[in-house]
Amino acid sequence: MNKITLSLFVVALVALGSSRRNYGTKEDLFRAMAAVESSNNPKAVNAKETALGLYQIRPMYFLDAGVQGNHTQVYDPTVARKVCERYFMRYEPKAFANNDIETLARLHNGGPNWRKKDTDKYWNKIKKHL
Repeated sequence: MNKITLSLFVVALVALGSSRRNYGTKEDLFRAMAAVESSNNPKAVNAKETALGLYQIRPMYFLDAGVQGNHTQVYDPTVARKVCERYFMRYEPKAFANNDIETLARLHNGGPNWRKKDTDKYWNKIKKHL
């Protein structure tokens, strides 16, 4: 590789990297989601939406994730995280592999057909906790 080609390659990598801000890790995302969704309460219940646990997981989300068992198992933080991870891997595998926590947060909030404008408010809440 000559110097010009190498220079162009480096410039391209920098440009690609600068297009997406690194907001943190999946660990950071899960901490932020717990704070926003349930104020860090693993026993939280939103009866109106039938959402449970740290991440306020609804029954359909649980089923979509493909985790065996009962929706009420999400009171266990380990199970709740596993459900979210499986859901993320099902609907946004590239974002999960690439640590794209913005996309994962928006997916968690808006479902598989999320739209940016519908999840902006949630994403802004998450960012405050990252």
